Amino acid sequence: MHRHLLALGTSSAYPCGMAREDCPNCSGTGWKVVEQPGSNQEARAFAAADGAHVGSATGEPKTVWAVPCDCTVGDRHSRILERARLPKRYQHCNFESFDTDLGYSGTEAAAWNRSLLQAKLEVHGFARNFPVGTEHGLLLMGTCGVGKTHLAVAALEEIILRGHSGLFYDYRELLKQIQDSYNPESNSTEMSVLEPVLTTEVLLLDDLGSSKPSAWALETVGHILNTRYNDHRVTLLTTNFLDVPVPPAPGSASTGMRNTSVRPPSTEDSLTERVGMRIRSRLFEMCRTVEISAPDYRKEIRHAGHFHA
Repeated sequence: MHRHLLALGTSSAYPCGMAREDCPNCSGTGWKVVEQPGSNQEARAFAAADGAHVGSATGEPKTVWAVPCDCTVGDRHSRILERARLPKRYQHCNFESFDTDLGYSGTEAAAWNRSLLQAKLEVHGFARNFPVGTEHGLLLMGTCGVGKTHLAVAALEEIILRGHSGLFYDYRELLKQIQDSYNPESNSTEMSVLEPVLTTEVLLLDDLGSSKPSAWALETVGHILNTRYNDHRVTLLTTNFLDVPVPPAPGSASTGMRNTSVRPPSTEDSLTERVGMRIRSRLFEMCRTVEISAPDYRKEIRHAGHFHA
């Protein structure tokens, strides 16, 4: 029996979602066959040569479609984010939910709002244009709670939902997974952990420099960044560490939002001190820096009912 299959409602040779490998309806192909008696102008009818179809009369015309299986739609969005290892706590992060108005008046607040808006425009533009004009990645810098991870996740999500591959990794978690692979009882190997990190189109490495540097950690991170740079792959990074640490202003420990510096005070190390001169130099080459100057959104404005990651 020869069947003429016509997919309706799609201009692509592939279903719009990713099929479940264990799907009983499509066996992982992403397509299911639907047939109805009679004719249809949009589908191609056929008459079975032998009529050997359960429940049909011999020679009865059949209209047959190949349509996207239900397993490719439903929770497609969630499956894509899970494959990218995006934590559930960040899956609400998108450009629409990024607040660029802190709701305060005054010169300081206006400067913070401008910084947040500029960062949003830069990161959104990067995601919207990807992969055109994105030979460099992004390094989002700023103190805790200013929205770096929120913007980076929003960019990654927008890119992978368009069909590009991407991965989210917390800096410390990635190093731990690589270390765990050295355990003889581990089911993973160093290469099985590193291979997707090195080859995915877009890697989001969150909280760079968050753990104390060691020779092994710096060598490992340097290898990842150098490999991705040499292979022209895009890397997004966030860090709480600035290039030059800012000393706290007098009396700022208890004044919070009233600190006179546009950039919130920090007594942390510089980024170079956390990742080393070689890695910082490489980041200058492979990433455009987006520095966000604002107060800790999570601490100061939690009462608003939503907060930046």
